[in-house]
Amino acid sequence: MIQQDHLQIFDLTLNVWAPLFVGNGSSCTKKEYMYNTRNGKVSFLDEQKFFSFLVERDLVDKYEQFMLSDQSNLWAFLTKDCGISDVELKTLTRYQIVAGDALDAKHSLKGIHAFQRDAQGHAYIPGSSIKGALRTAWLLSAVLADRSTGHSLAPNRRATFPEEKYVNQLHLRTLKDGSIASDAVNSIFRGIQISDSLSIPDNCMMLAGKTDSATDGGTHSINLCRECVAPGTAIRFKLTLDQSVLKGRITKDSLLESIQQFDASYQQTYARHFTLPRGAVNLPQQPYLILGGGSGFFAKSLAYLYLGEKEGLRWTAEQMAQMFRKHKHERDAENGISPHTMKYARFRGRLYPYGHCGVSIL
Repeated sequence: MIQQDHLQIFDLTLNVWAPLFVGNGSSCTKKEYMYNTRNGKVSFLDEQKFFSFLVERDLVDKYEQFMLSDQSNLWAFLTKDCGISDVELKTLTRYQIVAGDALDAKHSLKGIHAFQRDAQGHAYIPGSSIKGALRTAWLLSAVLADRSTGHSLAPNRRATFPEEKYVNQLHLRTLKDGSIASDAVNSIFRGIQISDSLSIPDNCMMLAGKTDSATDGGTHSINLCRECVAPGTAIRFKLTLDQSVLKGRITKDSLLESIQQFDASYQQTYARHFTLPRGAVNLPQQPYLILGGGSGFFAKSLAYLYLGEKEGLRWTAEQMAQMFRKHKHERDAENGISPHTMKYARFRGRLYPYGHCGVSIL
């Protein structure tokens, strides 16, 4: 830790224990990437170089026919039908990553949801993603410390957790009636800054599919694929605590304690209802920060804790039934848990719960 006047600067390391997906909102179809079945890697095209190459080789018409055909493997088309070598194809790609067991060229390829990357094409995690996950964990601790009862949330899809009750502690801006303004000016989280991560090497990236697991351990594979950080990767950030704002109300130790409480609540309220599916890993027992796409409702919601388990179950089941009318969430309350599935990613033949990461702050 470096102390600079009222600023405390820490090295925060996210240790990835399960595939981690932080998407950039884009995806590519199964005809827009190259899946090399020989080396098991997926390559993503530099579109400008690729189309210039097609023009130079007089392959535009042939490529158009491919795009309109039922054939879906671009790599097979380019190497077998067009006679282009892997060495040449490598010059047309932005990057490549391991496909793992997420794709099956013999049956059908899938669209791929892309990971967050910077202007140079390097994978990274925005600091805002980590700050959001830490905020959820800290809010859970704040609700646990709040002894008041009788909480409620509106029974509609726009209902939101009243986090301003817990975070707006600075009293820097008030309304005409003297009440505290509910905005970022008064948020205690103004005192926390997290940098974007260092670049994540492409050899630490992989593709992961999605598998839903029911409470009895039964599984159902979903036809989507995500570009993820692979288990075993360490991702580094800078965490700055401004104690002129925080005044000791949030510290390194209190953040780590919040992660412990968050993980304990996740296990007790949600995970314990599910039988591990066949092939699932038993992650080491330690506090996990759970974040990113696929991590599920419980990684981002405090409804159960805020409302109490019984009322939280009823409220959540109603929300799920409104949002996903075909998924039979109206039965969740009688079955004792909502949502009624846990999300897994497949990696090297094993199933991992999405987004489980250890955190160290030094």
